[in-house]
Amino acid sequence: MTKFKVCAKIHLFIIISAIVIAIGLAIGTICHFCAGGFFNYGGEFTDYKSVTVRYYLPVTEDEALSVCDDALGGLKQFEFAKPETDKGGEITYKFVTSTDTAKLEEAVAKINETLGVRGDLNKNCAAVHTGTVKEGGNKAITFASIALAAAAAFQFLYFIVRYKLRAAYSALLACIHNLGVFVALVAITRIPVGAEMIAFGAAVVFITMAFSAIFFDRTRKNFANEKYAKSERLEVLDNSACEVRMLTFTSVCALAAAALVFAVFAAIAQMFAGALAPWALIILGLVAVGYGAMFFTPAVHGAIDETCEKVIKSLKTRKKKKSAKTEKPADLSDGD
Repeated sequence: MTKFKVCAKIHLFIIISAIVIAIGLAIGTICHFCAGGFFNYGGEFTDYKSVTVRYYLPVTEDEALSVCDDALGGLKQFEFAKPETDKGGEITYKFVTSTDTAKLEEAVAKINETLGVRGDLNKNCAAVHTGTVKEGGNKAITFASIALAAAAAFQFLYFIVRYKLRAAYSALLACIHNLGVFVALVAITRIPVGAEMIAFGAAVVFITMAFSAIFFDRTRKNFANEKYAKSERLEVLDNSACEVRMLTFTSVCALAAAALVFAVFAAIAQMFAGALAPWALIILGLVAVGYGAMFFTPAVHGAIDETCEKVIKSLKTRKKKKSAKTEKPADLSDGD
């Protein structure tokens, strides 16, 4: 990676992050009132209608899927599942609550007419159901928020002990920033989200902690290096950021490549495009972490470090002035 002085570009990164987060908030807020939610919620967090199809031997999975796809092809589902059973299988298609129930019933009748006769065991093998948001979803979000807050507090204390208070503040801001960018990107892209987003949000925070620790380890090493003895502090921070940038970029790309591979296998295995949604969320999380670790964290730490140095210098100057005022003048009298 080329040497790019990120510490001097703090205003640029603040503007970029503010724009992304503002767009995410605007789109999410509009969709909250007009499209059913701040995010494009999946089955765990939104009401739904579903068609459940149970098929029995001698009907095969391929035959059941073919009949279902033909009957439900004109209706847009957002989730698909097919748990296996010993005597056949079960297929579940989920739809938004605005889906026309009459069309679902018509499709179900067509499926029953075909699979019920061929299965020869269950005449009414398909049915329409309605579901409501799981009460456990809100509890999961609450407990996840508590866990993340506890992790951030632990990290803050650990960074104070291992590095300095200024590094702890920088790392905490980096975690908040990266999580905010991730949430904004999810709101902007409207990728369907479910309970897995909680885990991905936690992963964003913990990976940010790890990259922050790598950066601060390098800065501490460089500050102790005689080569930088006469260098400005911002120059040392810029050099440190440049030295770890390639490692960060490579790590993020490797994780993204692994996610893409697993996404392809998941889509092929389930034969459903919606299976790509969780992996797309992982990519968005890595984008937020990569941008934050390579650019925002060094820049914000440079600003905090510079501010702290100015405060320390100001306090030392005040102390010197105060000491000079309190010094008594020398007694020049001869005395009697």
